[in-house]
Amino acid sequence: MNTRSGSRHLHRVFWLLPLLAALLTSCAPRDPYQFNICRLALPGIEDEDKQIRLVTRFDETSDGNTITLRYQLLEPGEIPLPSTETHAITCHFEDATRPNTPTNLYAIETTRLGPVSDAHMVLLKRFWIDRVGRTALESYIDPESHGLRADVPDIGLPAAYATQLVLSGLARGAIYGLLALSFTLIYGLIGRINLAFGEVVMTAALGTIITSLWISGMVGWLIPVMVVGSVMMATFVGSGLSHLTWRNVFGPLGRKAAGGRAMIVASLGCVLVIQEFIRIVISARNFNLPPIWQFSVPLLRGDHFVVRLHGFDMLAIGGAVLVAGVLVWIMGKTAFGRNWRAISQDRLGAALCGVSLSRTESQSFVLAGFLCGLTGAMLALRYGVINFHSGTLFGFKALTAAILGGIGRMRGAWLGGLMIGLTETLWSGYFGGAYRDVAVFGLLAAILVLRPQGLLGINDSHDSLFSARNGQI
Repeated sequence: MNTRSGSRHLHRVFWLLPLLAALLTSCAPRDPYQFNICRLALPGIEDEDKQIRLVTRFDETSDGNTITLRYQLLEPGEIPLPSTETHAITCHFEDATRPNTPTNLYAIETTRLGPVSDAHMVLLKRFWIDRVGRTALESYIDPESHGLRADVPDIGLPAAYATQLVLSGLARGAIYGLLALSFTLIYGLIGRINLAFGEVVMTAALGTIITSLWISGMVGWLIPVMVVGSVMMATFVGSGLSHLTWRNVFGPLGRKAAGGRAMIVASLGCVLVIQEFIRIVISARNFNLPPIWQFSVPLLRGDHFVVRLHGFDMLAIGGAVLVAGVLVWIMGKTAFGRNWRAISQDRLGAALCGVSLSRTESQSFVLAGFLCGLTGAMLALRYGVINFHSGTLFGFKALTAAILGGIGRMRGAWLGGLMIGLTETLWSGYFGGAYRDVAVFGLLAAILVLRPQGLLGINDSHDSLFSARNGQI
């Protein structure tokens, strides 16, 4: 198997990531706004002297612009029996022009009273839904049992809050781990750190936002199309920009056997060039992407606090696990991986055996840029705000993750990323966000004092950081 064959396998396998995004976006449930509007409208149609027992739960409704709720009418104090008649109300909503924005209710029909007339709809919306609001829920029997409170185990508020912070920390740590892998991949090959990877992430995130907004203007807010298209653009931008840094900076310096300080200064120059290019040529303002996907899965709760796993958190964790598995396979089973390990072990010996140093370095930078692109896409889709200097601090945190785990080791990158993500979320959740970054870099200082080589040790043996035979995965 030659190097080109390994690259083809690389790109084929990474096509699974946009497909994973499309699969997850297709699972999004109904906006709770429609459920609540239909629930508020029902007491304005039915008899005032009856109590309503709603049979349909929020998490049982399907997606679309038509929602049907099943209910029973009971006398005050009446106990529902199996023979109690069940009715249904169907509410019709217009298509939303933008994601997560209120949609217009234009028609209602019930199995007991039939369609609601247009005149009744105007009065219902103006004088009932808009004015009565949540007081209409007093007509229901135990409205919270079928509302937005999920039917999941109650573990108590402190435990539920801690669990939510841990889940958020794992998702953010997975994103840090992806970028830490880029630092690890390049350091393991050439023994140098590329500080510009944070700016590559920023540029890829900017490409994600611009592509998403462009797709929305062309075909509307089709979430699977927007996610797949923006992820593809982000990986293209990340790979291309990373390749440019190698072709014009790191490659020439490597051929001249430049020292480590020259590489550091050159990478800082790349940081400034990319930042100023975005600031001057594109814009210095914040770029914002409206929340396009609010899908979440309720897992546990503590009283009214519900622990939820958000859709993009699932995408981040699932994508990170997939990337880790694919990367291990690439480094162990493809010609590119064998060439990478050969150069990592003995650069001169690999060249004498016919391994192309420049080609392998170029492919490594492209792969690292691909990981930066994925990181940027996940950041933009999850948080939705980016500007020309957003990548600097994020890049330093990812580098901190790589150093914490042990620079040059794949497992160390993941371990460090998870530690940084958990530290950020737990500190913000319990102590506020004012000194969150202080806590992160304080953790780095403590680890370096107690264990200077990182938790798993530095890979400075000139052997492969991915080689299973040496126990370095």
